Amino acid sequence: MAEGGEPDLARLFIRERPGARVPPDLELRLREILVRTAAAWPGLPIGGARLISRIARAVGDDVAVGLADFYAEDFALAAACADGLPGALALCDKLCAGAIAAAVARVDRSPDLRDEVRQILWQRIFVGSAAQPARIQSYAGRGPLAGWVAVAAQRIALDLRREEARASGGDPVADQVLPADDHPEIDYLRTRYKTEFEAAVRSALSGLPDRDRLLLRLTIVSGLSHEQIGNIYGVNQSTVSRWISRVREQVLEATEREICGRLRMQPSEFRSLAGILVSRLDLSISRVLAASDSGP
Repeated sequence: MAEGGEPDLARLFIRERPGARVPPDLELRLREILVRTAAAWPGLPIGGARLISRIARAVGDDVAVGLADFYAEDFALAAACADGLPGALALCDKLCAGAIAAAVARVDRSPDLRDEVRQILWQRIFVGSAAQPARIQSYAGRGPLAGWVAVAAQRIALDLRREEARASGGDPVADQVLPADDHPEIDYLRTRYKTEFEAAVRSALSGLPDRDRLLLRLTIVSGLSHEQIGNIYGVNQSTVSRWISRVREQVLEATEREICGRLRMQPSEFRSLAGILVSRLDLSISRVLAASDSGP
């Protein structure tokens, strides 16, 4: 037992995560976390034992690795919000407000959209519903809380704008993937096969897994750099580059398959007719990805 009759933190941690590989200095690391979180949020009555139990469930079985890049202060604030501690939500709002505003502004600078996003965001993250618990409970401390919330805000903003685009017959992601009408042959092909080509692109995009589609949104719509995206997912830039290259190839291949099916063409026949268009689509995506490396 520790001083004051409190349970040994390492023992409490191991009880919550039996079988985990723990470092020999686990007790010291956990006590340092409690000191840091208390200093970060001095007005919040965050219970140490409860926080350690939650950290044990969040960091994974390789504890040394999990704690090395763990955002303990942000995790503690998220836990306080989940527990409804007085003042926690206001602190979270202050911490995340700038990132939320910037994320929504990358989609649309409309104040009405920002307000609508914030209302939906707060409902989903901090209130939840009978079908979907408050999402703050799923924050695992693997990246900045403000970045995690901003990604959710941007996804909501994109969903709202996409709903508007669908009502008007467009798709904001597909529209930005499609090449510009700046070449006579491309202009002809887009005019001649506009409906089929846009439908093929939308089909290719809609067939992507949620994460892959979000990667395209973050690069094409938001202009985030590979480093920024890596921070969100907890991976390095080279991993993000591989992910995006793979998604781009999948979109290109699916677009070709879809339009060949719609027009009943052989791939070789399609390439001879629309090779310039396809290559420009490839170039358009590559140009966006290259530009994203320098930041938003």
